[in-house]
Amino acid sequence: HPMDYPLKTTEQLREQLRSLRKERGMTQAQLGVLIGVTQARVVEIEANPGSVSLQQIMQVLHALGAGFVVRDAKAGAAPDASKAKKGSW
Repeated sequence: HPMDYPLKTTEQLREQLRSLRKERGMTQAQLGVLIGVTQARVVEIEANPGSVSLQQIMQVLHALGAGFVVRDAKAGAAPDASKAKKGSW
C-alpha cells in the first residue's frame, strides 16, 4: 500500500530521498549508476535537493521506485473546516 509524504520544504525532501534510498538498500554509488551520475553528485542531490533540477529529482524518485505527485489541496479541502481531521493535509 503506497505511502504519501506531503512535503512543504526542500529540507523535508532531503530527508525523504535519503530515507527512500536506504530503505531500498541502495548506496549512493548504486543510485548514481541508475541515474547516470557520479556518487559525488548523489551526495549533492541529497544534501541540497532545492538546487537540483526537477527533472533530476524525478529521475532519482523513479530510480527509487517512488513518484512525484502534485495534489490540489483546495480540491480536497473539507467544506466545513470543523469536520476536517486534525493533522490531515
